[in-house]
Amino acid sequence: MTTATTPPVSSSHPGSRLARAALEKRFGAKFAKDIARGVDFGSRVWDWKGSDAAAFVEFCEKHYHPPGKARSGLLRRLDEIHHLVSGSFNVIAKTTRAGLDMAEVELTASEELFGAFSPGTHLDEDLRTFNVAALAQLNFGTDDLDPPTTREGWAARRVSKIGRTVIPADLLAEASKRQAEVDRFVSGFNLHLDKIDYTDSSVKFPKDTVRISHWGLRDYMTSLNGQENALPRQRAIRDLMRRVVDGEIPREIVDNPKLRWRQADNTVTGNGAPHAAAMTGPLRWEQFKKAYDVQRRIDPHTQFGNIIDNKFKAEREIPEEKIVRILEDVLSAPVAEQVARFVEKRLGRALEPHDVYFRSFQAGTKKSPLGFDISKRYPDAAALTRAIPGILVKLGFKKDRAEWIGARIQVDNSRSAGHAWGPATSQDIARLRVRVEKGGINEEEFGTFMHELGHCTEQVLTSYGMDYKSLWGVPNTAFTEGFAFTFQDKADFILGRKAALDADITMLQRFWEVFEITGPALTEIRFFHWLYETPGASAADMHAAIRRIGDEVWTQYYARIFGNEGHGLMSVYSHMLWCSFYIADYSMGYVIAYQVRKFLATRKFAPEMERLCALGCIYPEPWMKAAVGQSISAVPLLEDVGRACKRVLRG
Repeated sequence: MTTATTPPVSSSHPGSRLARAALEKRFGAKFAKDIARGVDFGSRVWDWKGSDAAAFVEFCEKHYHPPGKARSGLLRRLDEIHHLVSGSFNVIAKTTRAGLDMAEVELTASEELFGAFSPGTHLDEDLRTFNVAALAQLNFGTDDLDPPTTREGWAARRVSKIGRTVIPADLLAEASKRQAEVDRFVSGFNLHLDKIDYTDSSVKFPKDTVRISHWGLRDYMTSLNGQENALPRQRAIRDLMRRVVDGEIPREIVDNPKLRWRQADNTVTGNGAPHAAAMTGPLRWEQFKKAYDVQRRIDPHTQFGNIIDNKFKAEREIPEEKIVRILEDVLSAPVAEQVARFVEKRLGRALEPHDVYFRSFQAGTKKSPLGFDISKRYPDAAALTRAIPGILVKLGFKKDRAEWIGARIQVDNSRSAGHAWGPATSQDIARLRVRVEKGGINEEEFGTFMHELGHCTEQVLTSYGMDYKSLWGVPNTAFTEGFAFTFQDKADFILGRKAALDADITMLQRFWEVFEITGPALTEIRFFHWLYETPGASAADMHAAIRRIGDEVWTQYYARIFGNEGHGLMSVYSHMLWCSFYIADYSMGYVIAYQVRKFLATRKFAPEMERLCALGCIYPEPWMKAAVGQSISAVPLLEDVGRACKRVLRG
């Protein structure tokens, strides 16, 4: 794999040598090491084509701040200015993308144009044009990855990234357009289950049963457990998911309630006579390839030259080897067979591949009724927004604090399944997107709402009160997933279900959730390595490769429980299509969430969540050690699941 980037200007450049000499003469030899560092990093982003050595020396003499009070003051200014400028573009995007993200806004051709509009694409170039990048690199640029010992040190480490790499604005603009196209494609891949004549003629779905692929299909299939004649319908949905992967869905029935598809002969009927269906084929990967092709052109301008290293080293800041080892530890854990025995008992039958999505651990195959109509309690997004402070109070936040957090979160009706977009400036708010069908929210959607509320609560707590704005957020997306999963776990509690949860069975569910998502995560990692090893791959090649790689993961880790035929379930995740290389963050989120959950189990939830969030976006390992006193690992989860299995299965 190529990881080389455009080599920086050598520190032996005549301008660099002159700048070092001038700064040492002015500030003294005691700063020689820091001066050499600063001049080296400043020279990497300096416009040598547009200026000469004398201009660089003059700039360094004017803008070098020696360590101490002067540099601390500069840090505060860069911290404030860069946050406001970059964050403001994020605020703008929330408005320009409204048509793509929010169901209340009609998705017209003009809204699609607005959604692709990205006014911040020139920011990195402007940072260099106006020498803000050179200023940041001269004073804070570094390759040091050792954890700082002070909050100021952490802020300086984050500021050191300002202007370090510049992706050409035209590529960023094109990437934004492709992203909008993928968003539209994924959000619109809705299947009307009641408008299909299945191979099994006994399968029927209620009128207007429409679900998005893949997660809507998955969650609806899971919700059928405990209902009469669930299995034939689950098999039908599982086959739909397989057909999505294999490109065997008629193109014209996607998001179209006016047509009827007969699977027996693959014909489609509308107003006229039945006609042969034109299948999607590699359509999903045609969408992906558009985004991926732009990414390959962006790669040379990034720190590590490819999306894999950039994701693990620069974004996740956890080595790929460690993450893959954690994923494989989960997938190969012997406790998987033990938990499978429990699921089999709950279902009262042998396991089938779709049972990897099983979630009805606590109540057997059927949850107790709520005692109220959830759709009337939460008829729309506004009702959910109003409910947030009360939900937070139930979770242990003090009333005034719950109201303060709730005032900074707005719920929107989402086109897609769910999304959380945190505040980008001190004047901004978090936007929680969840799908609310006409007539009100259902339990599936409420679970998604609680997941996204976990994200948004974290986003609020890791923002406004942070000591440095460059430390807003958490180390990486796996950590915010940890908080989101923790909130989602509490959905039944918030809805007032009386039955107490069995702690041991909860442990089994924790494992099964991460066991399910980790296969697709490993599939995606292997797929991206295949992509870089196979330059020039067509969409059809990608379509075939993702199925093959997913089947290999299934055979290696799941066949021992569910049988050899995986029905493409490892390759169905729509998240892959964004080319954002994201799914492993879910797995790591479960692992991290468990470590956090275990720590919080004997402590007050709200105060401890506030303490953890106050750490901000320092490196992942120092965050975990400061938060719960241990390194990131699947071992605590696997050991506790093993003990729980012994007690549950013995009983």
